[in-house]
Amino acid sequence: MIRCERQTLFLLRHEYAMRRLHPKKHPRTGATVVEFAFMVPIIFAMFIGSIEITRLNFLRNTAGNACYEGARRAVSPGATTSEAQAEARRLLDMLQVGNGATVNVSSTSDSVTVSVTIPVNQNSWGITRFTSGLNVSQSCKLSRENFSNQ
Repeated sequence: MIRCERQTLFLLRHEYAMRRLHPKKHPRTGATVVEFAFMVPIIFAMFIGSIEITRLNFLRNTAGNACYEGARRAVSPGATTSEAQAEARRLLDMLQVGNGATVNVSSTSDSVTVSVTIPVNQNSWGITRFTSGLNVSQSCKLSRENFSNQ
């Protein structure tokens, strides 16, 4: 019995001390709503911006891969420039970024250069207002394969 009273007395003292140290806080729901209203547009803009930057990086890598594969096709013996353009176009269309894209192939006796240009505003997922007139360009130059005996 004495032990139970001591524990109860201790708990009462502890609860009284905690009330004195940590007074009841007043709710600030109005301030929270105002802060939330200020921050939501900023967070939303950052989210949309990160999606657009990811899309730009995807377009850049796709253009680089398409021009490499087109050049690789063109350097093999007997290949034509139209085959290189078709290969690059096939990759762009397969990844659905061929809207308005141009593929240029220039060939010399020693090398082949393939250039791919993709307009961003025609291949964007979000707001095209900020990317109008922006193009992603990549080029790749490879040496021709030569199997002649030296």
